Amino acid sequence: MLNRHLKLALFLSVAWLSQASASAGELTLFTGAGFQGRELTLRSETPDLTQFGFNDRASSMIVRSGRWEVCVDSEFRNECRVFEPGEYRNLDRFSNAISSAREVDGGRGRGDGRGDGRGEGRGEGRGNGRGGDQGPSALVFDGGDMRGRSLALRGEVANLTDQGFNDRIQSMVIESGNWEFCVHFNFGGECRVFGPGEYRNLDRTFNRAITSARPVGPEGRGRGRRDDDARREGVELYATPGFGGERLALRDEVRDLNQANFNDRAGSLIVYSGQWEFCQHADFRGQCVTYGPGRYDRLGGLNNAISSLRRVR
Repeated sequence: MLNRHLKLALFLSVAWLSQASASAGELTLFTGAGFQGRELTLRSETPDLTQFGFNDRASSMIVRSGRWEVCVDSEFRNECRVFEPGEYRNLDRFSNAISSAREVDGGRGRGDGRGDGRGEGRGEGRGNGRGGDQGPSALVFDGGDMRGRSLALRGEVANLTDQGFNDRIQSMVIESGNWEFCVHFNFGGECRVFGPGEYRNLDRTFNRAITSARPVGPEGRGRGRRDDDARREGVELYATPGFGGERLALRDEVRDLNQANFNDRAGSLIVYSGQWEFCQHADFRGQCVTYGPGRYDRLGGLNNAISSLRRVR
């Protein structure tokens, strides 16, 4: 009888351990792209990969189970990204840049990978970062074309000097929300609202000139929409700042505002619905800025410089 009870206890213990092992997260890092080179398997939080001789060494990974957050600095600091189970043959911006990793629960962050080895990205293998459901987020870079050192923004920053990013930003990705960037601290000087999208090279007004940043919500710059705005469609352009002068109402894309005799004339605008891209040149070329629903009484670098526009979402 005792022997039978002992066998049953052992069986239950093995079954419990097996189930616990199956539910635990597992991540394997590789030094080479395409799962080549030396590998390291992690099953627990690792604040510093230096202890395994793997700091800044990973070029590909397999998330076998669980959701894993990897970060470019030790102790889960600086830029991080959450990966879902799947194979990631190339890590793009995170290649040879991972210093810490940990499994995260279902409520933390947003998985960027889709198991196809590329991540969610924007069609170029970049993920959308952390905190997809945690409010507005933006990623700014001190190099053009989203290169160089990066800084993730989650809330108001009155002076980027504290982050070592004053007058350093040359490109950015607005991952969610609308963001206002200003050339002076405490949101002074010339400001512009950027909607979701990629801005590979900022124009001369804002390139290496931004000192403060903040999310402003869908209305833009904190100005509320009027009651009748929500019932209207498309956009309206005004010839002067503050919604004055000649007005042009549009519901469809315009490849060249010369057609409407409004080329390089807009000084303010209202977006009634959707996300609209406004560009400096015809056929959506040159510097482009995306605006969400709201009233924009000043256009900064796009003042008297809009030649084409289209709804992007």
